[in-house]
Amino acid sequence: MWGFWLALAAYAMWFLFRAKTFQPLTLDDLALMWKLHKQNTGCTASRINSMLKNDGEIVGFKCDCGYEFLQKRLITQRVREQKMEEKQ
Repeated sequence: MWGFWLALAAYAMWFLFRAKTFQPLTLDDLALMWKLHKQNTGCTASRINSMLKNDGEIVGFKCDCGYEFLQKRLITQRVREQKMEEKQ
């Protein structure tokens, strides 16, 4: 009986603090992450090799130098909604 509760507690801790899912990137976020990667690592690549997608949404990129970025969030976090501002 103790084994069941221990396993349930371990699963709950993993689910709350370690389980992750992909968070879609906006084009502005993608450009910012690319620029930060180039500045921090001194990367000389002139373009992103490929964009990584999940369910048709951009979730990361892969650089020519081999660097791979994936935007992840905890399962328990709220999904960040993308708001469109209306220009008048």
